[in-house]
Amino acid sequence: MALLAAIGRAIAWAVLPHAEEPALALVQGDPFARVGTPTTYRVRAYNPGPVRRPVHVVVVGWVEGVPKAGFRVEWADTLQPGGAAECWIRTDWRGEAELLAAEAGDSSIWHADDVIGRWHIEARTPDAARSPVLHASGVLVR
Repeated sequence: MALLAAIGRAIAWAVLPHAEEPALALVQGDPFARVGTPTTYRVRAYNPGPVRRPVHVVVVGWVEGVPKAGFRVEWADTLQPGGAAECWIRTDWRGEAELLAAEAGDSSIWHADDVIGRWHIEARTPDAARSPVLHASGVLVR
């Protein structure tokens, strides 16, 4: 019975018209990060609709096997019709993260030492009816 209900929801989602609500357009950052060195990631939200709409974005980051290295930040804005807004998130992958209003200009890690793990960042708009998740990941190096 649960399978039939899930199929029905999937068909309705695919066929019925959807409100043009803000959505995530981008999660971007360097593929290499070093624990203890600030790394900045960019998140962009877009409003495809014809009216101003608020957007609420939740960004979660974690390191595989290291629960204390994770973070959660939230960001809210009101987007103009056809407009976009960005925020930057800086973390040292030690459990701390901060929202920045502008790009930080952190330097990229050009010389990557031994890989010691993987980092992940997911962004979603939990208030949206259809809330896809954007996911980015990379490696932690010594």
